[in-house]
Amino acid sequence: MSPDKSEVPAGGFTAVTLTVGHGCEESPTRQIVVQVPDSINSVTPGIVPGWDITVDTVALPEPIEGSHGEQVTEREANVTFTAQAGNELPDGFRMGFTLGFQAPDTPGEYLFFKTIQICTEGQTEWIEEYTGDGEEPEHPSPVVLVAAAAADGHGGGDEEEEMADSTESTPTSEVTEAEVDTANGGDEAAAADTDDDDGSTGTTFGILGFVLGAAGLATGRAALVSTRKSA
Repeated sequence: MSPDKSEVPAGGFTAVTLTVGHGCEESPTRQIVVQVPDSINSVTPGIVPGWDITVDTVALPEPIEGSHGEQVTEREANVTFTAQAGNELPDGFRMGFTLGFQAPDTPGEYLFFKTIQICTEGQTEWIEEYTGDGEEPEHPSPVVLVAAAAADGHGGGDEEEEMADSTESTPTSEVTEAEVDTANGGDEAAAADTDDDDGSTGTTFGILGFVLGAAGLATGRAALVSTRKSA
């Protein structure tokens, strides 16, 4: 699991794409759960064809003032991408999952996008913090550094332009139905029940201090569903 860039400009609108390059012990990937760094209050997930998206929120310790003077009382804490039936990502194919956001105005801060990759069999937790010092852990968390803004005083580009540039620059796998059937061994029943995995994911994030909302996703949906709710 790796980000498409190593740095983002302080205070600027930007987008980071997390790329999945393999499954879990050759098992296809069917869900990606990303923890939003604490210093980011809101994100804009990029659409992934054939995958549903949910965004879970948590209450802020104290209200903050939004960009338009409004009172903000919660932040977006987790983003979950879930493959619709038949659209699981086979092992050996790459796919990008994009999050647009405004970077904090704190040069030198590391943003860890801790991620859990759930497959039809097993899961991989990309959650170990690593900034390059010492021995690299087996499953490091995707991380980007907040760099000083440009000399002209502009921290970054327009949010929509940043999202478009990041999406266009990231290759998306084009997998035929036959290839998916082959990768999954022709057994559609191999995909685990979403409700069961949501339970196991909740347990994992409970240990890590993550706060997950109830996903309750129906894998047969044909359209993107985006929900935002308070924990």
